[in-house]
Amino acid sequence: MDLIAALATGLAGAVALARRDVAAVLPGVAIAISLVPPLVVTGVCLGKLSGWLALGSLALFVSNLFALVFAGIVVFASLGYAAEADKVAGRPAGRTSAAMALLFVIVLVPLTANTAATLLINAWTGRAKDAAERWLADEPGASVTSVDAYSRTLHIHVRTPGELPPVQSLLDQLHGQIPDGIPVVMDASEGRRIDAGNVGD
Repeated sequence: MDLIAALATGLAGAVALARRDVAAVLPGVAIAISLVPPLVVTGVCLGKLSGWLALGSLALFVSNLFALVFAGIVVFASLGYAAEADKVAGRPAGRTSAAMALLFVIVLVPLTANTAATLLINAWTGRAKDAAERWLADEPGASVTSVDAYSRTLHIHVRTPGELPPVQSLLDQLHGQIPDGIPVVMDASEGRRIDAGNVGD
């Protein structure tokens, strides 16, 4: 979805630059939508010393930047600007196609890595939720509301009218389901927060 949004805004901005009857504000809108938000998040995360979050938003910024450039190349090449420029400069005509392919690969690599990481995190949180539900199965009225991963820490949100079972049994159930060494934090409904420890310890 990030790639589609960046390509769409890049196409709109390039068309606005290529045609006089289209509002000139569109390139600014494309930049505001695709580049400013991830760059702002990068700065905020660096200010909070959240390196992993800053790295993720910076990867999104770079991907969006190259997607905008790629979309612009497609538009201007289809309108014949690239062929004219190559002809005037005496460059081979295939250079533009090679540049487009290279930019596409540059955009695709970080987004593919981000998608793979997201799928892995979703799989791990799903397994953790199943393990937490088994862990609370004998507690009447207890339930798992959600499982989230923030900054390489697994947060398990539970709702229970009584006391929680020993957290070590949950860590034992998580062993083998998610990678070892991941910190687990239990967030109870009444505001209690329990640092359960790391998986595999």
